[in-house]
Amino acid sequence: MPGDPLFLHIGLQKTGTSYLQSIFWQSQDALREQGLDMVPRSKRDTFWLMLRVRGRYNAEFDPPAVAAALDRLPAALARATSGRALISEESLAPADRGQIRELLEACAGREVHVVVTVRDLARQIPSAWQQTLQGGGSETFPDYLDRLRANEGKPNGRLWRNKDVAAVLERWREFVPPERIHVVTVPPSGSDPELLLERFCSVLGVDAAKLDREVAKSNSALRHVHAEVLRRVNANLDRSHRRRDVYGDIGKRYLAVRVLGDGGGEKVKMPRSLEPWCTAVSRRYVDHIAEGGYDVVGDLADLLPTGSAFADRSPEPSGDEVADAASAALATVLTGQMDRLRSRRAAAQAAPARASLPRRAARRARRLLQRS
Repeated sequence: MPGDPLFLHIGLQKTGTSYLQSIFWQSQDALREQGLDMVPRSKRDTFWLMLRVRGRYNAEFDPPAVAAALDRLPAALARATSGRALISEESLAPADRGQIRELLEACAGREVHVVVTVRDLARQIPSAWQQTLQGGGSETFPDYLDRLRANEGKPNGRLWRNKDVAAVLERWREFVPPERIHVVTVPPSGSDPELLLERFCSVLGVDAAKLDREVAKSNSALRHVHAEVLRRVNANLDRSHRRRDVYGDIGKRYLAVRVLGDGGGEKVKMPRSLEPWCTAVSRRYVDHIAEGGYDVVGDLADLLPTGSAFADRSPEPSGDEVADAASAALATVLTGQMDRLRSRRAAAQAAPARASLPRRAARRARRLLQRS
């Protein structure tokens, strides 16, 4: 008799995963009321689990708890008493066969379902390039596209392991039957943003209307000029400062998201010259999904690029535009530093005054005693 369902949402990256996860992490009580537990119980612990499964644990800067993250999973699943459970980590998609086997062995006793969110390549590729920048990369968009085309057909290579949906599905279906692999398509640009959430929730058996959907766009795309500023900054950083232990907090969440993320300008788009190639690759993926016996949620036509996803002219920002965006970013950084300095000085000046209060009170008490 099969156990309670466990939904493994494995990605792909840049397919609305951050949006979905933000809603689910802040709606855990509402999910439990609907019979679904998030496992592990925090985003941090889920990230640690992915690091361990993918063999990315680094003893130099990762806490020792990461090394035992997979060992803790069976107990975490046992504590999930709502019935159904969800693990959501987009970096699980590229797991190799040995890593998949080890993960599923830790999920023994559960009826595992794999959930794969998929987006059309013309929108996914520019976002994926930005993701490399937010990980410390410094490759230009044209160079990234050239390498992407040169490495097509190498699904296990670094560039395609989070994009080649056919290869990802084939790898996972060796362990999970295709009828329990759910392919959720990301709706086209301009659609109701909650349509993706509704499609995803339909797989889990959850009512999306009962979740907390007021989330910030914490992973919104950079405009091209700000992506170029970030790329040039990264190019000037020593490799030691582009490692995950420090770059994630400072380079990504501070500089890329908080400082550069709110600026205007042109979106990063695929060049029009690559539309035939991008469409041909997308059609191959659509055909593979349609013929594979997977549970498709949404419309496979959503995975075919539309003309609006391509740029007729190069969107490369000019030198003046980059200089203006960099100057504005520096002003934001300086403003933050100056405000923090003022706060520290004010706190330091207030400290002696607070410390002197007990002494003044003691002197007043002595004077009163002397008068008496």
